[in-house]
Order: sequence, then C-alpha cells, then structure tokens
Amino acid sequence: MKKHFFFLILGFIFIHSNAIFSQKPINIEYSDFADRDEAKIPGAVLLSGKVRMNHDGAIITCNKAYFFQKENYLKAFGEVQIVQGDTLYLNSDYAEYNGNIKQAFATGNPVLRSPDMNLKTDTINFDRNKQEVYYRNYGVIVDKENILKSKSGKYYASQKKFQFLTAVTVTNPKYVIKSNHLDYYNNSGHAYLFGPSTITGKDNFIYTEKGFYNSKKNVGHFLRKSYIKYNDRLIEGDSLYYDRKIEFASATNNVKITDSINKGIIKGHYAEMYKQKDSMFVTKHAVAINLVEKDSVYIHGKILMVTGKPENRIIRAFNNARFYKTDMSGKCDSIHSSTKSALTKLIKNPVIWNGENQMTGDVIHLIGNNNTQKLDSLKVLNNAFIISKDSLGTGYNQVKG
Repeated sequence: MKKHFFFLILGFIFIHSNAIFSQKPINIEYSDFADRDEAKIPGAVLLSGKVRMNHDGAIITCNKAYFFQKENYLKAFGEVQIVQGDTLYLNSDYAEYNGNIKQAFATGNPVLRSPDMNLKTDTINFDRNKQEVYYRNYGVIVDKENILKSKSGKYYASQKKFQFLTAVTVTNPKYVIKSNHLDYYNNSGHAYLFGPSTITGKDNFIYTEKGFYNSKKNVGHFLRKSYIKYNDRLIEGDSLYYDRKIEFASATNNVKITDSINKGIIKGHYAEMYKQKDSMFVTKHAVAINLVEKDSVYIHGKILMVTGKPENRIIRAFNNARFYKTDMSGKCDSIHSSTKSALTKLIKNPVIWNGENQMTGDVIHLIGNNNTQKLDSLKVLNNAFIISKDSLGTGYNQVKG
C-alpha cells in the first residue's frame, strides 16, 4: 500500500513539474535601458525606452516595463501594444501580462483592433489560451456596418464572434436593435437575439424573444412571441421572415394580421406581405374579420388577397369562399369587397341565407354605407331566385326573375 502511495505522489510531482517547465518564458528582445531596484520593486527587471518583448507568438511593446522573470510576469506602461499575429492589436496606457497562464489585462484607454472591427472600453481582459476577450463595464464596438454597445461582452477571436450581455444596442443607419443578449459575428454580420428584443426602423418595428438578423443582407427570421408593425398593420405568427430591402414579410403558423385603421383582422397559417405594393396574400384556413353594423363579418377562402391603401382597400377571397354574420351568411366561388365603395360582390354560384330566405343568382351585390357602417341593400343580378318557407310552414314561397 505504501509503495502504491509513493508512486502516486511521485507521479503527481512529475506531472505538476512538467506543466511548470513546459510553460514558455517571456523573452526580452530589446530595451534601451535595463536596471534593478530591489528596495522599491523587488524581483523585477526595470526596462525603459523602446521596450519589446515576446511570448509564444505575441509581441509586447511599451515605454517602460517591470519584468518579474521568476514569475514570468510583467507590467507595462506607456503606449502599450500587444500584437497577436496580424489579426489582433491591443493598445492601452497600462497592461499586465502573465506568461504562465497567457492572460493579459489592459486599462487606460484600451482599444482592441482587428482588420474588421474596433473595441473600446475602460478595461479589457484577454485570455490567449481560450482566445477570448472580455469586458464588464460598457464597451463600444465599431465595424463597417454597425456601432454596437453593451454593458458587458465577450469576443471569441477564433470564431470572430461577440457575445453581448445587458443593455445591448446596435445602431445602423437604417435601424436600431436593442436586447439584453445578442450574439454577433462581425465577419458575416449575423446577429442572434435572445430574450425580449426590438428592431426599430424608420417605418417599422419588430419585436421578438428569439430571432436572427443579417445586418449585411438586411433580412431576419424571428421565432418566439414575435411581431412586426408597419403603418397600420400588426403582423404576428409563430415564425416571421423579413426582408428590409424589398420591404417584404412572411408569416407561418397561427398568423394574425390586424388592420388598426379599418378595424379588421386576417388569420391563417401562411401569409406574405409587400409593403411597397400595399398587398397581402393569406392561405391555409384563411379568414378575414371586419366590423359591419357593430357586428363581425367573417370571410373565408382557400386564398385571401388584400390590396390597396386603407381608404381604398380591397379584399378578395378565392376558391369556395364563404361569409358569415349574425343575420346573414353565404357562399360562392369568389368574393370581392371594396372599402371605398362599400360594395361586396359574390361571384359565380352565389348563395345567401337570410333568416328563412335563400337567394341565388349569377352575381350578388351587398351594398353598404361607409357613413353609417351598415348594409343598405342587396342586389341579385341575372337568374335571381328566392325561396322561403310560407307563413303556415307547410310549403315554400318562390320568386324567380
């Protein structure tokens, strides 16, 4: 037992010693002046003038340095720069570097630069082993497309990925993103949003609790509790897609589009909207709900299309179209309803039920009044036929014209 314990201790000492001796020392390449002052700074070599040091692929330059050779540790002062390859440059007034764990700490106007971004904050920590840079007290990142700010953040150098946490703001000439958790890849411009987040543009507003936005192509995909607002419309759905360049949006599953001006709602499970054309296409159990005579009118169709400005909006329902309201219902091949004229056309094989009456014809017109928001009259065009039960309930009255 003692023999096994001895070998266990010996093995631990060997591994620990090997880890220590395998650590690479910080090397002094040159310095204008070198000195020691054991009374003031014990154990340190005092370097000044033009100072240049290197450690495992990193070059450190400064105006003055305290180098603790035994600890493999240094403190750098004045015009400090730590360069890793040709990709990362960390500049500051003061920095500390630990060669044993390959970690740097920089403060005093620190700036981290790479070919495609700059990071400014009050303190920057750089872990070269993990290739991670992090800050904890508000940072500003500038790249070709955006200005990004957050209370704390981390940069994964190998992935060129930022993780921003708390009070995140992304400012672009076309929009502003706000979130408390945003992952951003600065080489691709891809942003991933987590938790309550908003994207505010000149003419639209997006809310999501889980989404993706490509800041270079200006397209986004939003999943959790998401909606898009523009002009008079609110678009909701389980999955939303948005293309800012062509002002196009699509929604999938549990789609709901609210028209605040015309007090209408359209539902379905797939929709496409073109803002510039002021048009909308809805399918998969599509239904439009509008207010007439303080009553809701439901228009169903395999396909619903809505076009035009609010004051001249047209709703079209195709393929086995139907409508329902409290005192009337009907069906036909297609429905054409105009907001401006308050005229609703039931086209091809229309049938209307009103109380005990059934009406058919080639085309049926429902004529409303925009001032009173009431249905004024009904017209049956060509081959009109009306049938109803007689007052005795034993037969039917029929009118044909």
